[in-house]
Amino acid sequence: MLSPSRKAEIYLLFMTLIWGVTFPMVKASLDYASPFVFITIRFVLAALIAGVLFARRISFKQRGEVWAGVLIGFFLFLGYAFQTEGLKFTAASKSAFITGLFVVMVPPLSYLILKEKPRIFSILGLILAVCGLYLMTRPKGSEFNTGDLLTFFCAVSFSLQVLFVHIYTKRYDFANLAFIQILVTTLLSIPSVFLFDRIKLVYHPYLIFSLLVCAVLATTLAIIIQNRMQKDTTAVKASLIYAMEPVFAAVFSFLLLGEVLGWLGVLGGGLILCGMLSSELGKR
Repeated sequence: MLSPSRKAEIYLLFMTLIWGVTFPMVKASLDYASPFVFITIRFVLAALIAGVLFARRISFKQRGEVWAGVLIGFFLFLGYAFQTEGLKFTAASKSAFITGLFVVMVPPLSYLILKEKPRIFSILGLILAVCGLYLMTRPKGSEFNTGDLLTFFCAVSFSLQVLFVHIYTKRYDFANLAFIQILVTTLLSIPSVFLFDRIKLVYHPYLIFSLLVCAVLATTLAIIIQNRMQKDTTAVKASLIYAMEPVFAAVFSFLLLGEVLGWLGVLGGGLILCGMLSSELGKR
């Protein structure tokens, strides 16, 4: 029989694998749906599922809790908006590694917002990640493009989302915060379709499958797993597991889309991965 810690690690690894596989899935889905149409449908489904699951815990009575959820949801929306739009212009594998930069961005943002002095390993992680980003988007080869820039903004947005989740889950009920942030992302996505999108929606079985995976598994289920299981393992092991997300994305991008990073791209991705691990493990 599995111990609680081993069970938690298996669930977290499954969650990370799902996150990784969504990169090539979303990129392929953009052949059938424009970015904000995809995001809107994804989060409408996720909001409905979360509403059913957390029905007994949803409350809008505490103004501070509501505003905290709105703030987190705003950065969650920006993260997915930049990421999905960026996937139109860059490779799914590159997108995953650039998105992974959010791990090393959290310490400097913590210093700016919370005045928490970054540790030496966090600074080392940032240096490694920046070097890795240069190799992945080197001047000759897979040049730094619009999609990479948008994905970089995605990483900044997710780092702020993670930081505010860290702050506010200590004060308020997680389930209520989770529902509010999903709801806010949904409400921001709907007008964005008409303001920023060239609306496209073509029925295709793959699009339906991708939306279900993203809404049910990568959004709603992932939130439940992360907050239910992470407490049963160590933070170090959880960090190691999460660092596998861009690795899984690169593997599935090759299998599903035939994407190949090239040896400099692989080296760059490796440096970003080392930077993520340095930033996280150096906290312990």
